[in-house]
Amino acid sequence: MEFNNREIGATLILVCMVAFWTLSSIRRRIAEERKKKILKQGVQANATVLAIRPTGEYLNNLPEFQVQVQVQPKAGNDFVTEMREVLPFAKYDSLRKGTQVLVKYDPEYYKRAIFLQMAETLI
Repeated sequence: MEFNNREIGATLILVCMVAFWTLSSIRRRIAEERKKKILKQGVQANATVLAIRPTGEYLNNLPEFQVQVQVQPKAGNDFVTEMREVLPFAKYDSLRKGTQVLVKYDPEYYKRAIFLQMAETLI
């Protein structure tokens, strides 16, 4: 049985597409589990938005944004972290540089944080 280049190419493309979809699904599932953990065990703190940028990705026709915030915990030093959140444009418009927001962060790994107002969508 012989295969021509077209069949081999199509098979490779299909395998790559399935692998990409599988890795994307696993990555999303891990991120959601981390967010749920932070929601349950995280520490609440005030934060200041330093920057917000669209990532170019969409989920359910809502854009994803990368938001850089400076977290001011009640105990300890301030730190800067970045979050990727899917936000409607109305919330994006209200999140400008200098805006004060509430976040929860993982006390074991400070770089993991979520917007507290986004938490109701994870329950």
